[in-house]
Amino acid sequence: MVVVGDALLDVTVRPATPMRPGADVPAQVRVGCGGQGANLAVRLARQGIGVELTCGSGDDAAASLVSDALRAEGIRLHPVAVSATGTVVILLDAAGERTMLSQRVPFAAGSTVPMAAWTVISGYSLLEADAVQLARAVAERATRRVVVGCTVPASSRTGWRAAVAALRPHLLILNREEAAAMEPIDELATGTVVTAADLVTASIGEASVSVIIPAGRLATDTTGAGDAFAATVVAGLVDAPWPPSRTTLETAITAATLLAGEVARAPGAQARVAAETDR
Repeated sequence: MVVVGDALLDVTVRPATPMRPGADVPAQVRVGCGGQGANLAVRLARQGIGVELTCGSGDDAAASLVSDALRAEGIRLHPVAVSATGTVVILLDAAGERTMLSQRVPFAAGSTVPMAAWTVISGYSLLEADAVQLARAVAERATRRVVVGCTVPASSRTGWRAAVAALRPHLLILNREEAAAMEPIDELATGTVVTAADLVTASIGEASVSVIIPAGRLATDTTGAGDAFAATVVAGLVDAPWPPSRTTLETAITAATLLAGEVARAPGAQARVAAETDR
């Protein structure tokens, strides 16, 4: 499986007290690998899937840290040279909600996506100026195509929709807010999964399911939880006939909600949780 998306340096900051302008506030600071592409690749690899990640990579110290972490997960890298490795600073509040300060470096223009049975595309990659060209290239080289959504600025929605339409994905995974901004989403893909805090709805071919998410413990760090969900849905469909049966789809989504819940209670976008340790 090929994943196309960012591999970034994540700097996560949890202030111990409210931040104040001009003050020195104590905080927990953690540095690690992140980015939607890398998060998806890691969660897929931990479920026994061979993964190659196409991502931007600079000639800097951050690239070494990120690439070492990904190779340790058994992921093959297809790096595209960029001016600097991207970085995200994640500010966490007491409820685990995030404010993110992102420095993304576009890389799609210089990428050649390998052929694969399945290709998973990060929605952030489709925000780039030449995303339609990338989408068309992937559509010619992948049997199954999946797009994992992201927050799309209002000024970019037309271009993002055009890139998704050019890709002709078999599966589009969005949260409720992303789906509302892109309606009608059934015009964009042959299969859709829409997540919310209490419910997941999915429709692929003749299979339609709704899975209620039970109330659980409070999240402590939601970074990467949505990516873990998306990767687990894909992992549950990889070896099934297409389109999947209702039972296969429901099983994949149920497993995905359980893993995402664990990830939301663990520190960092790629923290290994119990469900993965047991594999």
